This record gives sequence, structure tokens and C-alpha cells, in this order.
Amino acid sequence: MANYIKQSLEEGESIILNGRLHWSYIFRYIFSSLLFTVGGIVAIWLAYYRYPLYKNELFYAGIACLVLAFFVWIIGRIVRTRTEFAVTSSRFVQKDGIFNIKMTEIPLARIETVNFYQSLWQRIIGTGCVEMIGSGGTAHQVHCIEEPMKVRKVISASIKAKPENIQKTSNTQIVQNDAKEC
Repeated sequence: MANYIKQSLEEGESIILNGRLHWSYIFRYIFSSLLFTVGGIVAIWLAYYRYPLYKNELFYAGIACLVLAFFVWIIGRIVRTRTEFAVTSSRFVQKDGIFNIKMTEIPLARIETVNFYQSLWQRIIGTGCVEMIGSGGTAHQVHCIEEPMKVRKVISASIKAKPENIQKTSNTQIVQNDAKEC
């Protein structure tokens, strides 16, 4: 799943958490697929048991509905798998798209706030939204993800683990820059 994210890893960087979208993200595709499946089965049943005069037309309409149901389901699966995201040791990375790919990267050092949104319905089915607000007020939201609280906790823990290292690195660079100026 995380091929693009694995390819984008820098030297010494590791993936802490791979995330994925919740099945409810493609609910409309699942529902449409079920409707077409039921319609196809009903049309085939009608062809053989209720309207034998229209047997061929109903049978082919039923087969067409079943084929359409299969393709709608496949499209839903593709839509769900087109987005992948991960929290690495140094950044948050999200990849969107199949043919046209968009990668969004946010360094953990630039994330100031991690917000978590979850309605009652989302709590029941286990999905939610995580929003990261970076320095400068820019925000990035990931909607309808599996285990959103776990994702928020991992991002927050990664952010808290980094400031000591970043502060030490920044102080060292400032000292080195001062020494060069003298």
C-alpha cells in the first residue's frame, strides 16, 4: 500500500504509522453496488418466474445490472485505495491519486496543533477526521480515516519527541554561526 511513501523516505527515516481511509468513505459506492445487485437478481428472477414472454430482455437487463454492480464496487475500491498516508520519524506524508499523483508532506517540526473531529455517527462506526495546523496557520485535514484517535496520538507523540532534538540542533547551529562570524 505505501509504495510511494516508502519510495519518498529519506535516509535514516522510518515509518511509524501507516494509515488508511475508513470503509465509510466509499459508502455511496457500496450502496449503489448493492442496489444494482438486488436489481439484477430481481430482473433475472422475473425473467424466469413471472414474465416468461420477456425472458431474454429481463435476463440481459439483470446481467447488465450485475456487471454494473461489479464495476461500481471496483471503482469504490480504487477510490478508497487512492489515498494513503503515513507518519514517519520526521514528517507526515499523504499521497492522493492513481494516474495524477499529489504528495503532501508536513515536517513534524512545523506542526503546532493536532485537532481531532468525530461526530456521534463517526464514533459508532470508528472513523473521524484529523487536522494538523502548521506554523503560519496553514491547515491540512485528513477525513474519514480508520482509528483517528490513534493517528492523532502518534502525530502528537512524534511532535513532542522532536522539540528537544530540534532545539538542541538549532542552538548548535546558532553557536556555530556565531563562531563563523567572529
